[in-house]
Amino acid sequence: MTAAHTDRTGAPADHPGRAEIAEHFADRAAALDRGDADVRPGLRFLGERGLLELGAPGCGGDLATMLLLVEDVAAGCLSSAFSLWAQRMVVEYVARGPADAAAARELDGLRTGSRIGVTAMAPAMKHVAGIEPVPVLAERTGTGVRLTGPIRWASNLFDDALVVVPARFADGGGLIAVLRVGDPGVTVHSAPELLALGATGSSSVALTEVDVPAADVLSTDLTGFVRAVRPTFLLVQSAFCAGLAGASRRQAATALDGLNAEFRPDFGELAAAHDSVRSRLFEFARVPQRPADLLRLRLDAARTAGAASRLEAAVTGGRGYAATSPTSRRLREAAFLPIQAPTEGQLRWELSRSA
Repeated sequence: MTAAHTDRTGAPADHPGRAEIAEHFADRAAALDRGDADVRPGLRFLGERGLLELGAPGCGGDLATMLLLVEDVAAGCLSSAFSLWAQRMVVEYVARGPADAAAARELDGLRTGSRIGVTAMAPAMKHVAGIEPVPVLAERTGTGVRLTGPIRWASNLFDDALVVVPARFADGGGLIAVLRVGDPGVTVHSAPELLALGATGSSSVALTEVDVPAADVLSTDLTGFVRAVRPTFLLVQSAFCAGLAGASRRQAATALDGLNAEFRPDFGELAAAHDSVRSRLFEFARVPQRPADLLRLRLDAARTAGAASRLEAAVTGGRGYAATSPTSRRLREAAFLPIQAPTEGQLRWELSRSA
């Protein structure tokens, strides 16, 4: 499924069913934003086309094509792209786990979208960065481990979803485990009302003495596992930021006449920033990079999306202020990005210490 040609930013020129996919998610965006639907049908739509696993270890395809797909979905609907990121990362985690792990039997369902995946790995990223310890505690049992503690935020928390969560032992060791939303001791709290992304099944979770069999442990090397998956984690997040920025950029480009001609220098700066993000995004998908370069890309991608949505709002005027307009939705979607883990504060903190 690797595209044969690239554009000037190095992006693949195509992916299977590209026009159909872009139309599908753009058409669903308003219903998702109103809360009249959720993201699961979109995941199944992509899974039926074999697109949820692109670039995952041993799964075929390449990561650059996956990033183009995420961009296209985000351009139409960030809720769907955000959920796609979570699903794709769970495919990554399970594919990297032991072949004989119980979760490996779930891989086909994750690939098709019939099994929904939840990534609760943000605390592991903070733990490895030295910011704060993983809040979920583990104790060893005769059959595996028992987990207790909070998952402060996760998405795709639908019934029977598969959750990948980090935990730590009192003696300092750590692990990556798999559990299910319906397991005894797993309590999903009521979802708060959000400015956007309300259809993503996002909330917090409490784990109370959740027994996890040894076969559901993906890794006992928490740090090594995080370092292996974090490049993909950050690149797919950067892709949905770039996709949202691209949608606002294209809309703003249609309204730079009359009084709005005053915004042309701003648009030029935005276009250059967006091109830079996309060039790095697809280069980094093909060539391993230093952690600091990935963190900088993720920070720049989120900032570019925010700037693009604000410029779109400025040149669109009053009609973009209507709550149901695509412009308003993109402005609200972009407002989420500075608080999406890793947050802007975390990214800046880590970059300040990598200089």
